[in-house]
Amino acid sequence: MAETFFSPCPRGLEALLAEELVTFGARAARAVHGGVSWEGDWDACRRANLESRLATRVLWRVGQGRYRAEVDIYKLAYSVTWAKWFTADDTIRIYVTAQKSPLKSLEFITLRVKDAVCDHFRTVAGRRPNVDTADPAVRIHLFLTVDTATLYVDTTGEPLYKRGYKPAAVEAPLKENLAAGILRLTGWQPDEALVDPMCGSGTFLIEAAQMALDIAPGLGRGFAFERLRIHDRGAWAALRRAAEQRRKP
Repeated sequence: MAETFFSPCPRGLEALLAEELVTFGARAARAVHGGVSWEGDWDACRRANLESRLATRVLWRVGQGRYRAEVDIYKLAYSVTWAKWFTADDTIRIYVTAQKSPLKSLEFITLRVKDAVCDHFRTVAGRRPNVDTADPAVRIHLFLTVDTATLYVDTTGEPLYKRGYKPAAVEAPLKENLAAGILRLTGWQPDEALVDPMCGSGTFLIEAAQMALDIAPGLGRGFAFERLRIHDRGAWAALRRAAEQRRKP
C-alpha cells in the first residue's frame, strides 16, 4: 500500500532530490519550496533513509485535516492510531512549524498535540508515553498552513546529514547533504579529479569519496523507523546487506 511522505532538503536542491527519490521507488515526487512530497511503500522509505545524499529527513504522513481553532488540531491528533506504531513505553517529542497560520501560540499547539497523543494512549492502553526532548524514540511533526494541519511521524531520527562518520562537530560546518547537492549541481563525476584546497573538515571530499565508492550515506547510523512496531527487520537487513555488497573497496 502506498504511503505519503515528505522529505525536506536544503533550499535549491528540491528538483535534484525529487530525481533521486524516484530511483529509490518514489512515485508522484513533487518538488516544493524546501522539500519533496512523494508516495511510496516502506521499502522506498527505508531506501530513502539509507541512500539519500540530499534529503534531511523522511517524514511519514499519518493525518491531515482542516482546522479553525486549537480544538480541531487536538481532535485530528487524537484520531490518529498512534498505538499501532509505538507503545506507551516509547518516549515522544512534538515539533510544530507553521506558514501563515492564524493561530498565535505554537507552544500551546505543541502542548495540545502532546495531550491528544497521550489521551489516545490512555484510552487504548490505560497509560501514556513520556516526553523526552533530548532523545525521543518517536518524533511527531505538525505542519500548519493557513487552514490545513498535517501530522507526520519522523522515520529518520537525527537528520540525514549526520552520516555517522564525524564523531565531533566543528565550528560553522558545511552540512553533508548540502555538500553532496553542490557536487551534483557542479556536474562533477566520480572519475574526475576533485581538489578542495580550503577543505576545512573535508566534507566535500568525504562526500565525493562516498559517491565514487558507492557507499550508502546511512550505513554508519541508525534510524527512527527501526523503533516502530511495524518495522520489518528482515527487509531492512536485506537492504543493508545489499548496500554493503555494492560498495567498492
